[in-house]
Amino acid sequence: MMRKMTLIFVSLLLTVGGFAQLNQQNLSGLEKNDLQYRFGERKEKGYYSIMQVNLLMGNQQNTRRYIGYYPYPASSLTAPFPSIPYTETRLSASPSVTLSNGYMFNEHWAAGAGVGFEIFNHHLFPLFAELRYTFWDNRISPFVTMKGGYAFGNFSARKHEDLYLDWSPYYLNDASLRHYGGMMHHPEIGVKVPLNGNADLMFTAAYRNQKTRSVARKDYESGQFDEWERKEDLHRISFGVAVMFR
Repeated sequence: MMRKMTLIFVSLLLTVGGFAQLNQQNLSGLEKNDLQYRFGERKEKGYYSIMQVNLLMGNQQNTRRYIGYYPYPASSLTAPFPSIPYTETRLSASPSVTLSNGYMFNEHWAAGAGVGFEIFNHHLFPLFAELRYTFWDNRISPFVTMKGGYAFGNFSARKHEDLYLDWSPYYLNDASLRHYGGMMHHPEIGVKVPLNGNADLMFTAAYRNQKTRSVARKDYESGQFDEWERKEDLHRISFGVAVMFR
């Protein structure tokens, strides 16, 4: 699945890049003059702010528990036996909301930083830097963006009377769980169209690599404890819509 998603994203990137190279030679000042006529002089240098909503899609493994029954001896009655964990793979869709701010150096280059809120099988709070390149700034403007940073998980461990896990030992009682998050990489391509002289509507497609680490801990009265750790390397294809204010 990771290889397929990577090939899809690379194909989209090559398509946008090829489209930009083929059409940049055919662009004249007519489109820019038309935008200036409709909206006035558009800012090509200065601060910007982007509000973006994404949907991160990909395969995810989930642990399910099957409770079976067996008959009592010499009786037609049945009784439950302990649950049996098993893993299934299914398509998941994780919502993401981000806000970034930065500076446009000219018509093409811009850089900034952002924060966000995302929901995988637990909450993540990404903090990232971004570098943007816009091929041209006209009625339809293709662009590429590279985002990278760290997504934080829970800021403290949470206590659970009954803790069900997606990894061994699968179940603990009177234990704590903490999600630490991890590094993120998020290359993105898209197009933007002007809404007015100071705002653009953006449509994006991206590839997301997100590392996470989770730790379950059980403390004993003797002062000793046991810990179980799980690391994940998540791969997602992202589709989003955003508004850029300049």
